[in-house]
Amino acid sequence: MFKRNYYYLIAGLPDILIDQKKIPFSLIELKQELQYHLHPKDYQLVEYLFLPYDNINLLNILQKKEAEFNSLGNYSESFLIEEIKEPENLPEYMKKFLEAYREENPIHPNLSLENQLTWLYFDFMLEQKNQFLRDIFTTIRDINNIFAIYNARKFDLNIENQMIGNYELTEAAKKTTSKDFGLSSEITPIDEIIGIYENNNLFEQEMSIDLLKWRHMNNLNTFNYFTIEYILAYVLEFIMVERWSGLDTDQSKMTFKKLLNDIENSIQFSKDFNINEKRR
Repeated sequence: MFKRNYYYLIAGLPDILIDQKKIPFSLIELKQELQYHLHPKDYQLVEYLFLPYDNINLLNILQKKEAEFNSLGNYSESFLIEEIKEPENLPEYMKKFLEAYREENPIHPNLSLENQLTWLYFDFMLEQKNQFLRDIFTTIRDINNIFAIYNARKFDLNIENQMIGNYELTEAAKKTTSKDFGLSSEITPIDEIIGIYENNNLFEQEMSIDLLKWRHMNNLNTFNYFTIEYILAYVLEFIMVERWSGLDTDQSKMTFKKLLNDIENSIQFSKDFNINEKRR
């Protein structure tokens, strides 16, 4: 399959490290720069990585939450309000969600609205023709499901209410209490993911998961030097870097730990599948 090469664009992107203290520009600025330089079909793939922000904005509007509108999404607030009335230009998974919401007929009735929408989003990403997107979102879904399953076991919750997707892992989790669900040969990093979960230091846990994703993307792009796949990985990495850069100080780390502890104690898992937020 033909792939466009972005030699000058990629050569000009600054190197980033997950734990660097200062970032060269904002995520919004990166997004704007990519829109200017990328072919429209390639930029559309970049936009797909920002859809989780649109998901949050859409839910906040639907539920009339007094939350600040996130400008990192692809759609404006006024656009989403109009689309909620009559969906025409949203991605198909959002249209499907809105139809079910209007008819009060949930697609996955045992899940929170957020996880119902996120399930549809992951299905959408896993249907993309781009192999890199399918591979990395498969891994992210596995990571988040394993964390959700182990949290459900820990707090004696119904596992089926915590997972997204109908596939080998979720089916196995319903049938076995085995530590690795009998899938250690099918899901290569499963032992590493479980080991990370068992680390009681939540700050280290979060960093380890991001490092695992970072390493996996590098492996996927071993031979992708100047293609859209390199840029997609760079965007996902930049999202991690921007998030961690705001947690640089000791006080921020303490606040972050307290936040995760509070969320764990409240047994709220609806954020497990949001790739752009801290896992809860």
